[in-house]
Amino acid sequence: MTNRAHSEPHSRAPEQGPAASPLWQRLGTLGLCGVGVSSLLGAAAAHADGAVAQSSAAGPDSDGDADDLQQVTVSGVRPLVDDKLPENLQNIPQTVTVVPEEVIEQQSDTRLEQALQNVPGITLNAGEGAARGDTVNIRGFSAFNDFFLDGVRDAAVYTRDSFDLQSVEVVEGPSAVLFGRGSTGGAINQVSKAPLLMPLDVFTSDFGTNDLYRGTADVNVPFAASDAFRVNAMGETSSIAERDFVENRRWGLAPAISFGIGGPDTLTLAYLHQQEDDVPDTGIPFVNGSPAPVPIGTDYGLATDRTTSNVDIATARYKHDFGSSVSIANTLRYAHYDFRYFFHAPNFGTVADGGQGPPAPGTPLDEILVGRDAPDSSGIQTNFDDQLDLSARFETGALTHEFVGGVEYSRQTSDLARYLNPFNTNNEWVPETPLLDPDPYEPLPGVEPVSAYQDTTAYVYSAYATDTIGLTPHLDLLAGARYDEFTAAYDQLTVASDALLSLSHIDRLGSPRAALELKPRPTETYYLFYGTSFDPSAEALTLTTKTADLGPVKAKTFEAGAKQTLLDGGLLLTGAVFQTEVDNAQTNDPENPNITLLEGNQRVDGLALGATGHLTRAWEITAGYTYLDGRTISSGTPLYVGKDLPNVARDEIDLWTEYTLASRWEFGLGGNWFTHRYADSGQAANLPGYTVVNAMVSYRLTERLTTQLNGFNLLNKYYYLSPYYTSASENHVLPGPGRSASLTIRLAL
Repeated sequence: MTNRAHSEPHSRAPEQGPAASPLWQRLGTLGLCGVGVSSLLGAAAAHADGAVAQSSAAGPDSDGDADDLQQVTVSGVRPLVDDKLPENLQNIPQTVTVVPEEVIEQQSDTRLEQALQNVPGITLNAGEGAARGDTVNIRGFSAFNDFFLDGVRDAAVYTRDSFDLQSVEVVEGPSAVLFGRGSTGGAINQVSKAPLLMPLDVFTSDFGTNDLYRGTADVNVPFAASDAFRVNAMGETSSIAERDFVENRRWGLAPAISFGIGGPDTLTLAYLHQQEDDVPDTGIPFVNGSPAPVPIGTDYGLATDRTTSNVDIATARYKHDFGSSVSIANTLRYAHYDFRYFFHAPNFGTVADGGQGPPAPGTPLDEILVGRDAPDSSGIQTNFDDQLDLSARFETGALTHEFVGGVEYSRQTSDLARYLNPFNTNNEWVPETPLLDPDPYEPLPGVEPVSAYQDTTAYVYSAYATDTIGLTPHLDLLAGARYDEFTAAYDQLTVASDALLSLSHIDRLGSPRAALELKPRPTETYYLFYGTSFDPSAEALTLTTKTADLGPVKAKTFEAGAKQTLLDGGLLLTGAVFQTEVDNAQTNDPENPNITLLEGNQRVDGLALGATGHLTRAWEITAGYTYLDGRTISSGTPLYVGKDLPNVARDEIDLWTEYTLASRWEFGLGGNWFTHRYADSGQAANLPGYTVVNAMVSYRLTERLTTQLNGFNLLNKYYYLSPYYTSASENHVLPGPGRSASLTIRLAL
């Protein structure tokens, strides 16, 4: 299935102006950027919507004339579509969902996780300890380490903002050929905004009932016939509706410069800095298998809780086109992630450690006390990546070929400090607090020291190749393979004993990929797809004595699907059935729980349907449905066998529809519907289904000034969004935001 609100972007911008001088001669103009920045506020620009993109399926222009529709669309720095996947989404034999910038703006999404709620089959997780930042499931499997930025792995240690996103691409199903390790359920690629050959000055201010104050700027300055500089900036303070104790404070800056846009040689230099300093939401505990029946604003954390992150990502991408059929590109990146997580999560503890343990069934709620767990950590993670890719179109006799191949190198480090958690031995190190009336102002006895240092260095060497072979004008065969060598060295120093634990592991394996496409007409595609993935034991840049000698966990998927465009290409309908299976999942030895084996089996059978595009010139729709039957087939824990996989909704519908009236008014309506889920593998913790309804109305006051009003959770549904569950004692779930509204003022100079 392929979901997309608009048609796919052109891979190359049209050449503009006179022939450009050679790229190396123009690099000297880099110094002119400083002069250009000083004149940004005075640069004339088109309106944001028109300057950024108009899709081939866009609504009518200001005069309502569909003949004036433009088909020039900005693709961003490096989308997977047209880079490693065909530029025509209908011809991708796999489920791919693209959330474009226009939908992100219509919904007033400020976080990547919000944009991902347009993608059926995705659920959000909460976390503790090593689980930091964004963490989601795709098709029932964790995708914690499967985030990418412009095709390069993006460390999962921070909450990603949307201020510099051109689009979000979600490739569903195991895809090791494209991404290397991970991607059991799929992978998420963020496409950042690229410089344009048109002036642009767009400023937005957002004000919300959740104490939201947010400002963004998007400024683009062409300074030569094919060179341009662009910068995006963001600052925000906010809380969470109905959970007002949560505080979000963040800012970001993303400059980029491109030379040779539209020519045979293109160089793009991009940088992203994002910084956050938040009071986190530590959620509500489960009581007797359900979220505790307390008011939505109940806070079990402490007022002194803080989570911070500083992210710096520098990227250089060079591409050379050898005519229209062969191109080579190199993407080089260095990323530095600094994070500190000091928070207190609800935990009932154990009787042996002086706590009450999980409350017994029937215990009056006013007699239940909750402890404060402190899984604090801080650290630095770095990624150094280099990817060299070659694409070529050619013929061998009667066969046509679309070849994509390349090599990759990566060095990743993780230096983590874990702090002494007094709760592990003293459940009342901070006095336990009443379930019905928690006190977030309990003082901390003192600063806890570091208990252990964990350092990991991992190297990745990869090579891949895929070829889409045109057997006939109506039949294509896709074949691909990848080889990965993943090496990890792990050292842990326990401070109290001065004991040093050193572990290492190496995985070498190949990953195949194959598909068959039948295209009886240009508007119809039918396909069969097979893909694989693997997760090494050091996938999350950590090893233990239980996992150091284990091989990789492997997944495979079979998918059959159909895609059809209607209404002169304006509407895309998609459907797919699939099965994803992990037949050697990590599980404990049933005779010795201290031993981990690769003898588990987890499987998801599913159905995905989608409809995206325009029903009329003024009426746009993005809709998707998934049915997921995810189960544990075998496990070292007999209780799990035959049970649903955690945090997997059997049925899910995501909908967003927008209507343009008389060119000045726009109306949007949509939301999400989920059926019941379980928070754990043993079906002991329940999460009820829910429906959330959102709406938008926008009015263009002038050609330069637009106002937009968004309403979120209009029915004020009290629902549960992101669970974390390891036992009846240690668990929590984050409620979804309550009803709120925001006003956006968008100015295009």
